[in-house]
Amino acid sequence: MTSRNVGLAILLAACATRITQAAETDLASLTAEMEHRFETRISGGQYMRSSCSPTTTDDWPGVELQRCTYRELNTEATVTLALPSAAQLARWTVSACRDAAATDMRACARHIEKRIWSASNAQFPVRGYVIEPQSVIGGPADRAYCFLFRDGVTVRTAAVTSRPPQGGKCAPQSAENDPITRAFTYGRIASTTRAELALAPGAANESALAGTAFPDAVRKEFVAAWTSDRNRLISGAAIADKANGKFH
Repeated sequence: MTSRNVGLAILLAACATRITQAAETDLASLTAEMEHRFETRISGGQYMRSSCSPTTTDDWPGVELQRCTYRELNTEATVTLALPSAAQLARWTVSACRDAAATDMRACARHIEKRIWSASNAQFPVRGYVIEPQSVIGGPADRAYCFLFRDGVTVRTAAVTSRPPQGGKCAPQSAENDPITRAFTYGRIASTTRAELALAPGAANESALAGTAFPDAVRKEFVAAWTSDRNRLISGAAIADKANGKFH
């Protein structure tokens, strides 16, 4: 190799290094921005985060859980929650946008932020009841409906499905431990469908997520994500939304 070629190779390598460093700086800046945005949202309130105390469960190792009793729409409910921090949410969001190969990372990140907040206020129901207005199933907006959750997914048991409150409470509480007979469509915290999750790098295929296998898969993904920069539930949602033209 001539001295001229050597010099050119050194120059190209230096340029590539600077480009890589600039990209890493941009991602760090975006992650910090998203952390601040999630902090602002969380500080504004998460309606199920009330009268909480730490708890544990064997199938959620290493995840900080809270057992909360809260009131919404004149109804009381109890639920176990995983409440990711703003820093975790920011890292998962930026990683999801990278997995989606977003050309506009900020537009992607803000879209995913809104999707998470609209879907769940960044509250992950491990087990118990989530109160929502009956308007989500076509009823009046000022009346409560109790949705039974297991591992981030609305479920049905042999005895209990989602229902109006009983005597001002979501009940029976025992249903949260009963065997699941049906798992519905969306996994918190981003309302990720089976098809969307299957798009994420390294995720199970859609057939492996069918039926009542879905809550178990969602739980495993969330437990793995707790100490990771990537949450496949969010990555799959981002990949699907980019394909559907919701950002570039």
